[in-house]
Amino acid sequence: MNKNNKTAFLVINIWGPIIIGTIIYYLISPDVLFVEWIDTFLGKVMHISCIDSSFWLVKFIRNYMLDMMWGYALVFALYFIIGNNSADLLKIFVIAFTLSAVMEILQLTPFVEGTFDVLDIIVEFLAEVVAVFIIKKYFLEEVQKRYEKKG
Repeated sequence: MNKNNKTAFLVINIWGPIIIGTIIYYLISPDVLFVEWIDTFLGKVMHISCIDSSFWLVKFIRNYMLDMMWGYALVFALYFIIGNNSADLLKIFVIAFTLSAVMEILQLTPFVEGTFDVLDIIVEFLAEVVAVFIIKKYFLEEVQKRYEKKG
């Protein structure tokens, strides 16, 4: 994968989940502070009210899938900023997981609004693991193959 393709792949894996997650969150979660800020900014409300919020799939998407998308994008963003080798990838994973866990734990304090859920930490961890494996598969193994061909 050439440098331009690598950059495009990273950018898509950073912004794609964030944009898709924001749109989904906005459409199905009108009672969230972040969504209320968007409503104020847009000056109008465009939520989907016909979705049954008690349906298990809607609950999973709202409560966990969007956190997974955030954790996934975080690993790609850190890789884009920090790393390009195996040692950096481990460091990136540790930073991403630590940040995810701290952000969730802060919801136990009066300083951060939100609802603490240990399952959020677990699903973010899983998403971050998936992101690490994708990076390892598409970037690091390719570099290793090129190195072996030279040697």
